[in-house]
Amino acid sequence: MRSSNVLVTPVMTPVPWGKGMSWSTTWAENLLLAVRTLWANRLRSSLTMLGLVIGIGSVILIIALGVGAQKFVSDQFKDLGTNVVAIFEDGPRTKGRQPITLEDVEALRTQVQTIANIAPIAYGGFRITRGDKVSEGQLAGVPESLTEILNISFLKGRFFTPTEMANRATVVILGEDLAKKVFGYDDPIGKLVILNNRPMTVVGVTKAGFFGSWVDLNRGAMVPLPLAMESLVESYSPFGKKVAGVLLQAKPDSTVNAVTFEAKNLLRQRHQVTDQEDFILGNIQDQIDIFNNVAAGVSLVLGLTAAISLVVSGIGIMNIMLVSVTERTREIGLRKALGASEEVILTQFILEAVLISVVGGTVGILLGAGLALAIGTVSPLKPEVTPWAIALAVGVSGGIGLFFGVFPAQRAARLDPITALRSD
Repeated sequence: MRSSNVLVTPVMTPVPWGKGMSWSTTWAENLLLAVRTLWANRLRSSLTMLGLVIGIGSVILIIALGVGAQKFVSDQFKDLGTNVVAIFEDGPRTKGRQPITLEDVEALRTQVQTIANIAPIAYGGFRITRGDKVSEGQLAGVPESLTEILNISFLKGRFFTPTEMANRATVVILGEDLAKKVFGYDDPIGKLVILNNRPMTVVGVTKAGFFGSWVDLNRGAMVPLPLAMESLVESYSPFGKKVAGVLLQAKPDSTVNAVTFEAKNLLRQRHQVTDQEDFILGNIQDQIDIFNNVAAGVSLVLGLTAAISLVVSGIGIMNIMLVSVTERTREIGLRKALGASEEVILTQFILEAVLISVVGGTVGILLGAGLALAIGTVSPLKPEVTPWAIALAVGVSGGIGLFFGVFPAQRAARLDPITALRSD
């Protein structure tokens, strides 16, 4: 025969009730009780939180990387602006192909009224030597107007002067990495190098910029356009002096779409195009949009992957709470026998589930933010943890605890106290 004095000895360590505690327990008292219960079984609580920590941390990190990547690209392209249109030779047309010539450039300058600045560029290769240091890379013959379109930053020195341009002065501007390879720690400004077997004076060193294949400001070299076309790059063609590309800058009251439309039509007319062009035309905004779409797609896929771990962790929380209900059946029966209502028991177990989720989510946020900070210190990409990402993580973690904690809590609240007291 069972004794009427029930001794509660659940597997999960019971929490002692305070002297004189009323079963009309306040939320604060329920929360304190939940904290004591979870702390008494901290190993199991910690393992239950682990999946949530990993999931929330992954979501925070993925969002931070996505925001950081978009900001990185935006910062890199800001020196170009979104009002730049680029035209390069080598389009899909093969038969009857014509290069872009200086005559084409002049036609664009005079006939396209939406253009503010235009910069033809001639490309070639170079071999540069200084003593026993030898390097190779992209040589770009550039006009004075280039600095009106691209915001070129200099580590040392300056850009070419109008006089140097007009007189075809043998001067050169080196990219950041190229200058280090050729000069090491020496100051290159004013010193001579041999570029394609010609002595050249270094007048500037550029800071690396994100201009792609337009102008290599890292490992490349720039010379005045007239000098390049005269003796350093191949510029002859049956159609006149050719350039490899042209950069167009739209006027403030115009759009890149307008510049693109007018420039394309003019070149099609000049090159007698009836189907495919023998040139490629694009703008910066298109490249930014493409990158942002790709970055958003990758972030979405990775975010959904991380979300799966959140669902799994929620199932784990529900499972551990069901186990807790089973282990604490006699405790629940005793509390109900002493006057605890179903609402009190329901609140108790929901608070425990939510507390596990919130603590796990908080640790996950700190983990994700810490990893983002670590990545930012060792790479040019600067992940950014945004307030809305933190708010989302907190809401998701709390929601998981609430959603997956309701069923076990309801099961606990509906236990019959007599049956619960008789359970082993």
